[in-house]
Amino acid sequence: MNRLVAFDSVHQAIRAERLLLKAGVAVELVPTPREISASCGQSLQFAEAAAEPVRALLERERIVFRGIYAQVPGQRIYEQLAAGTAN
Repeated sequence: MNRLVAFDSVHQAIRAERLLLKAGVAVELVPTPREISASCGQSLQFAEAAAEPVRALLERERIVFRGIYAQVPGQRIYEQLAAGTAN
């Protein structure tokens, strides 16, 4: 799993996890890396192949998220792939 969607709200992260698992998308709930946010947010990790279904579900269900990121292999560096809907 090399993609990550970050949330500012634990409620939004858990809601997204529940809906994605129900839709058959493999995700794992993890703390948001400090490289993305210093807050105590939660994130969902998922495979690169699931990027479009994840984004589509977040938009369809109007789930508020910080952004979608890719981790640079072997490093603690994250590249933002898509801006989120959080203010």
